[in-house]
Amino acid sequence: MFQVRKYEEGDLAACAVCLLESFFDCPVTERDMAFLRDYAEVLIEKCSFTYVAVCDRIVVGFISGHYNKSFSKALAARREAKAHYGVWARCFFKFAFGGYKLSPAFKEQFSRFYLQIKEGRDAPLACDCELMALCSRKNYRRGLGTALWNAFFARVKGEGAGCVRLFTNTDASYTFYERRGFSRVWERPYSFGGEGSSLVYEYRISGVKA
Repeated sequence: MFQVRKYEEGDLAACAVCLLESFFDCPVTERDMAFLRDYAEVLIEKCSFTYVAVCDRIVVGFISGHYNKSFSKALAARREAKAHYGVWARCFFKFAFGGYKLSPAFKEQFSRFYLQIKEGRDAPLACDCELMALCSRKNYRRGLGTALWNAFFARVKGEGAGCVRLFTNTDASYTFYERRGFSRVWERPYSFGGEGSSLVYEYRISGVKA
């Protein structure tokens, strides 16, 4: 049902939609989407590799991996997505100074999302490869996540990684990873208040020395 292939630059707009549907449920404007496209580009370009899942010629999900230098300096230095230098600075300075003119509803939801992401800075991530995955909401529970994970798993195992970790939280679909053999190795209640916890999951690849 889903074709999984390497990310291409023309996939960016669809990947931004996957980011939107994974974390936000408010109405959005064109300015909101412009910010999400820039943000998705930053996320993808900082990673070592990214795969997308395609259904009916539309990208409906993507998964990225980021190798750590302690595992392999060569793999950590390799970037399969073309780096557009300055995208990170332009995106975050424009956001910080209100250049995107985000809608109030989206800005409120993004503020909470960003607070959740910042929690990961204190999480233990001493692993070979970090994982990030985002999917279109309408394709949940249709095999999309499995197709992306299978491609990711084959890649990192083939390149010798023995330990994969991901940072998530109790607002996300963490049970997907539990069903695929990930173990929870860290948990902490949100430091910014409110219900929920930050989580780190780990997958040990059998037959590979971690």
